Amino acid sequence: MRPIPEKIKKQINKDPFYNVCCITGSTGVSIEHAQIYAGKQISDLWALVPLRRDLNTSHPPKEVKDKCKLISLERAKAMGEWDNIKKKYPKKDWDQEYNFLIKTYGKPKRSW
Repeated sequence: MRPIPEKIKKQINKDPFYNVCCITGSTGVSIEHAQIYAGKQISDLWALVPLRRDLNTSHPPKEVKDKCKLISLERAKAMGEWDNIKKKYPKKDWDQEYNFLIKTYGKPKRSW
């Protein structure tokens, strides 16, 4: 697991989004690195989501991992980070991943 920078931790502590699991809505969460680029976990705020501790394992179920990815991409769009992501991480087709996840799981019910 890649450590979360202190600057990002401070933002997480201020944002109520990180108080409940993005999948189940329950409390008792840890922070999931939802996105990987070039074999490394992305520690940008948009790529981190709260996940119930028992789901946040080294090998969560594929559906849980995919939904975390989708939620992180939805947050990136809501935060106005979409174009910055494409520039910062250009070797990944973010639009393709987003469209695949939307087709597979539909739009998340929760808004940000």
